[in-house]
Amino acid sequence: MKLALEEITVQAGSFRLGPLTLAVAQGEYLVVLGPSGAGKTMTLETIAGLRAVRSGRIMMDGRDIAHAAPESRRIGFLFQDSLLFPHLSVRRNIAYGAARMPRAEREALVARMARAAGVEALLERMPAGLSGGERQRVALARALATNPAVLLLDEPMAALDPNSRHDLRTTLLELHRELRTTTIHVTHNFAEALALGDRVAILIEGKILQVGPTTEVFSHPASPVVAGFLRSATRAAEHETADPESGAPTLCPRSLSLAPSRDGDLGGAPELRADDVSITRGEPGAERPEQDVAGRIISIARHPDGVRLTLNVGLRLAACVARDEPFADSLIEGAAVWVRLPREDR
Repeated sequence: MKLALEEITVQAGSFRLGPLTLAVAQGEYLVVLGPSGAGKTMTLETIAGLRAVRSGRIMMDGRDIAHAAPESRRIGFLFQDSLLFPHLSVRRNIAYGAARMPRAEREALVARMARAAGVEALLERMPAGLSGGERQRVALARALATNPAVLLLDEPMAALDPNSRHDLRTTLLELHRELRTTTIHVTHNFAEALALGDRVAILIEGKILQVGPTTEVFSHPASPVVAGFLRSATRAAEHETADPESGAPTLCPRSLSLAPSRDGDLGGAPELRADDVSITRGEPGAERPEQDVAGRIISIARHPDGVRLTLNVGLRLAACVARDEPFADSLIEGAAVWVRLPREDR
């Protein structure tokens, strides 16, 4: 299902959202990325019909639904808090939106959604006995069981611990590959945007400032405002910036590798693209070009799109190795590596 916002504006007290113009293709996974208070949740609530539109149109496959009742929009919504029915089992929670189906079809649907969301073993459990990550996966299965034309995700990992975030992120990737449901996911987390988004829209102070393929937006911010927001992913200029997964001082998206300056200080370090930097296994005693920096792997975080490394090269830095690199699966903690930086005269 294709979705398009056309000059949408919403007023909430002194805050004005829009005008927003945004198109989401059939089967696309779009991430809306922005700081707290930018209007991300309000955007989803407007699409879902939970907020009144002041002006503009919301087009779904050519039909304006801006003033349609929420229940007529065929939209699934997953909130930060799972909002499961506490008196219903996991099975009955998932089945709730399909109550009018014939029983056999409903049971088959519940089994399929439970399997896809990884909650098959939890079907007879009650919500009170589930972890935060389990509750969110159940809520995701419930939302998908209604066969939504569009799935809206409102910071679904915000309240989860790191392991649960990783598990849910993997579940979302696998579900989207299987179902190809048109999805809009809002977050302030760079790692989520990079791991999940086909495209990303940067929303700041109620306005969309840039939209494009995720790696392109992170590599080429369209304005100083966007660059400032993304600086922890596109620059290595601030010591306090930390990768939320590895603790390294920079977040390394799959399109970027960040390197220290020659004196080992992060301050003033250049912005580097992934094809400017290569990482290879170290060989003791081997002669290396002058732009190579010796390092050692401190930790490894594996993701569906590659491997994120935390390296010690005299300081801690994050780097990424693409999934298709021949040595990506053989990297181990403690291994010596060489980080090749671009020549300064290039």
